[in-house]
Amino acid sequence: MKSAPRAWLRSNGSWQPDATLPLTDRGARYGMSVFETIGIRAGQPLLLAEHLALLAASAADLLGTTLPEIQLPALAPDATGILRLYFTAGDGAPTAPVGEPRLFALFEPHDPAGIPDEQTARLHPEPVTPFAHGRKTANYWLNCAAQTAARKAGGDHALLANHEGNLLSAAFGNIFFVLGGELCTPSLALDVRAGVIRSRLMQIQTVREVEFPAARLPEATELFLTNSRLGVMPLQCAAITPGPLGRTLRATLLRENIVP
Repeated sequence: MKSAPRAWLRSNGSWQPDATLPLTDRGARYGMSVFETIGIRAGQPLLLAEHLALLAASAADLLGTTLPEIQLPALAPDATGILRLYFTAGDGAPTAPVGEPRLFALFEPHDPAGIPDEQTARLHPEPVTPFAHGRKTANYWLNCAAQTAARKAGGDHALLANHEGNLLSAAFGNIFFVLGGELCTPSLALDVRAGVIRSRLMQIQTVREVEFPAARLPEATELFLTNSRLGVMPLQCAAITPGPLGRTLRATLLRENIVP
């Protein structure tokens, strides 16, 4: 039987288990929260410092407040999956300053053996406008709708482009592609999310950040996404098929044990 998710709410300096986020919280009412998705392997968080640094920057930029010092809730020694850490605006009117933010954690177990070594993607037909300058917020309905449309069309992932036609990301991850033998990724200047796995990959591989028209994607010879759940996932998209670079980078990240 698949294990059920677990949730905690931080209160008075300690994690309260089996907690829920009240509907009075602006994170639930208006999506006014920032979050990070942290991989968990054998009970231990992966790349935790990098995730907390991004969460702190998001809290400062969007909520105007400081992220408290965090120790994650205790997990079982065999826990493997992802821990989503949300920092919310707390209660109040939509325009009120953040006074009593909440910290909420949600752990979702998964079985790495059930994840394939390659998946499929399609370009979402509707353009999107990036929100919050690339910060991760709970305003995720657009991404979910794009991903749902991709699944209905028989794909695993939706690829997103902006109103200028530039390629941005996947609905649930960053994207990389090989063009003319060079590894490229959409520029952060497009308000693309600065994912931790994206950053890690750019430390070990030469990558050019570009503003690239989605209409030219068929020129690419490889395509893959990155996120904290899948690591590197080679993608098939129309005539683009998984290739050696994506497969090698996937194997590298799995060998480094930095994804679940």
